[in-house]
Amino acid sequence: VPDRPAPPIVTEVGGDWCSMTWNVPDYDGSSPILGYIIERKKKQSSRWMRLNFDLCKEMTFEPKNMIEGVPYEVRVFAVNAIGMSRPSEPSKAFVPL
Repeated sequence: VPDRPAPPIVTEVGGDWCSMTWNVPDYDGSSPILGYIIERKKKQSSRWMRLNFDLCKEMTFEPKNMIEGVPYEVRVFAVNAIGMSRPSEPSKAFVPL
């Protein structure tokens, strides 16, 4: 399986959404990366929620439907034909405006 990606970077935050980006893992597990799974959680929660059911082919994503004023974190998994990586470390917490 691939190595886990580095923590994603939140590049922009809006009313109920953010833009995030990440880099490919250092090692792809000897099989090309097919895409990525993105999860988010409220910072004070321990429950991660999957945000995409089809693999994200790009290395950017825009989570939506977040609650204004609540801190969130996001994380990423890399997926190849063999399986799914461990999750990235979470992003720095951010608060939709």
